[in-house]
Amino acid sequence: MYSVFESSQYELIDFGAGRKLERFGTELLDRPSPAADGVAILDPSLWGKASARFDVDRSGKGRWSKGTSRTLPADVGAVPWSVRHEGSHLLMQLGASGNIGLFPEQACNWDWIAKQVSHCGSRLPSGRPRVLNLFAYTGAASLAAAIAGAEVTHVDSSGPTVAWAKRNAEASGLGDLPIRWLVEDAMKFIERECRRGNYYDGVIADPPTYGHGPNGQPFKFKQHLGSLLELCGELLGVSVGGPTDTQNQSVNLVVPSGRFLLFSCHAPGFGSTEAVSAVSRVLHNSSGAQITGRPLVLESRDGRKLDAGVAVRWSAPSR
Repeated sequence: MYSVFESSQYELIDFGAGRKLERFGTELLDRPSPAADGVAILDPSLWGKASARFDVDRSGKGRWSKGTSRTLPADVGAVPWSVRHEGSHLLMQLGASGNIGLFPEQACNWDWIAKQVSHCGSRLPSGRPRVLNLFAYTGAASLAAAIAGAEVTHVDSSGPTVAWAKRNAEASGLGDLPIRWLVEDAMKFIERECRRGNYYDGVIADPPTYGHGPNGQPFKFKQHLGSLLELCGELLGVSVGGPTDTQNQSVNLVVPSGRFLLFSCHAPGFGSTEAVSAVSRVLHNSSGAQITGRPLVLESRDGRKLDAGVAVRWSAPSR
């Protein structure tokens, strides 16, 4: 699955020696990339043109240093520029851990989400699917779903990150779209939603390898993945023990047409096969559903490919 951006908005320029050189709009950023270890840099002359560079010292502390840009400050938290994707304007800023508010490899998933929402909405009397976005970061997926017609619940444990997502909506002229912005621990939230008997037509989940909730609750990928997917299945009315199947674990469930799950991750050593297997264990008993999984990839201007995680797409059949 390749990133889908106009070349004027995003481009992977080069990668190698454990780093990647990317252009976001007008700015060229040089950042670490473990996936680029053991790969030769194609054109060293390009790297000196970077607007800013992020490095991590031996103690694990990261620091941005300013490059050639006349407009981009090297201060963490500055928000001087943005990129566009479809109807969204996504604000960029230099984060303390080297993040900038955007994972460009996810762009292909935003397009898929929009198509699923449109498909699902055409089959609902209200025309407005209910979509839950977990570990939602700065909200590009939430905006894609809302633009396509969904009522979105956006959940992230970081208050500043949720505020950033709201700014993205406002910068896009989409502040009035039906998005509920929640600073919540994702696991606690979906446990509560299941107890209440709530459901969603679509669930998006991009869990971290390790994270923590607003009150310090830890999330460990290997430890909590099974529970996360099980609860997501319940909210879709799919997994064993969920609202649609309370008694029979072997029944082929008839899931409402158009429901979908997008699961993605960046966990080391966790590839497409493992991701599909994890989702299938929870959603296997839904009759006729489609499930696909493949790597998320960034492709450079010369056609080389840089691994950037995996994604699994599950969708209920049309009827």
